[in-house]
Amino acid sequence: MLAVVAVALVVAEVGWLRASAARKARETELTAELEEERAARSEAAKANEHLETRMRSLRNELTEAHQTNAELTARIGRANPSEGSRALGLWALERHRQARLASTPLLGLAVGPGADLTVGLTEAIRVELELLREEVGTHAELATLELGDSVDAHEALTILRIVQELTSTLAKRADELQVHVGREDRDATVRVVAVGWADPPPNASAFESGLAALDGTLDLRPDPDTDDTLIAVVRLGSPDRD
Repeated sequence: MLAVVAVALVVAEVGWLRASAARKARETELTAELEEERAARSEAAKANEHLETRMRSLRNELTEAHQTNAELTARIGRANPSEGSRALGLWALERHRQARLASTPLLGLAVGPGADLTVGLTEAIRVELELLREEVGTHAELATLELGDSVDAHEALTILRIVQELTSTLAKRADELQVHVGREDRDATVRVVAVGWADPPPNASAFESGLAALDGTLDLRPDPDTDDTLIAVVRLGSPDRD
């Protein structure tokens, strides 16, 4: 009888030891998983903090750039053909500003007299829309750029500034922006299609006052064929130009 009891006690103790070992192994495993989770959360927090810092820095730089660009717009309005070299200098400064904001090298820049800036304008608009996507999160793309004859620095900088301001005005309340640059007669036009727009047209009186100095007009209207799309069209040059 005592032998049976002793055997039972031994079996019970062995079972308890095994269960205890299993519990300890599981505790060790859970502790390791918890440490991994903590480490992952710490890394995610650091990455998020870095991203927020980068976004704040970018927003501050963009704010500063827009303030500087207001002065550039005023200079464009006062420019005349005899100041072509000054317009080229302003264009070069604008492209260097973009390169700094986008953290990309500017490998080449055509700024000589008579330079055709069509390619440079295309690149500049695409960079600007990429910066806008980083700042606001709205997808924006250059759908078409068809200006025909060569583009000088004065016109290129004017068009770029209009794209900057018009897309910034529309980006926060649209799901997607499509930018079209072209000509009607001899007048340059910038058309921005704001997809996913559910609000009334925005108040753009300040923007229109700047356009007036450039003999430009702004037309904001809902797309007649789509319920949630707003179309903004800027036309540069006097409407009664021959």
